[in-house]
Amino acid sequence: MTSLEAFPALPAFAIALVALFAKTTFTSVLQVISRVRAGVFPIPEDARLMRKPPAEAEADFVRRCANIWRNDTENLPLFLALGLTYTLLGAPAGAAQVYFGAYVALRYTHTVVFLLGLQPWRALFYLAGMAVCWAIAVESALLAQIR
Repeated sequence: MTSLEAFPALPAFAIALVALFAKTTFTSVLQVISRVRAGVFPIPEDARLMRKPPAEAEADFVRRCANIWRNDTENLPLFLALGLTYTLLGAPAGAAQVYFGAYVALRYTHTVVFLLGLQPWRALFYLAGMAVCWAIAVESALLAQIR
């Protein structure tokens, strides 16, 4: 039996993992570029490297990127743990594609509206992503009962 036969959701999980890695990497790069463009460096060694005086605080957009990063580090591990559990329990490929694809799309959209400062959309996309996680959790519990 191949891993795809045993774990049909594995390709969907792998794609979601790579897509979320790409999103967080993009956010990190955007934060660095924004910091350099703003010329504001609160960390003394960064300021020295850029030959600038240390700033009291980050630029607003850099702070927004940092908040997105923090939000991702709080939420993505939960999704990845749930997704991996769901996958290892033998989740069907079709359902996993829907759940994982929806979560990735919601997180990308959440990032865009966060960058643009759009409420209540940011909260709504966050809550929709959490609803997907809860659906995966319930499905995982059901699959665990069957096994």
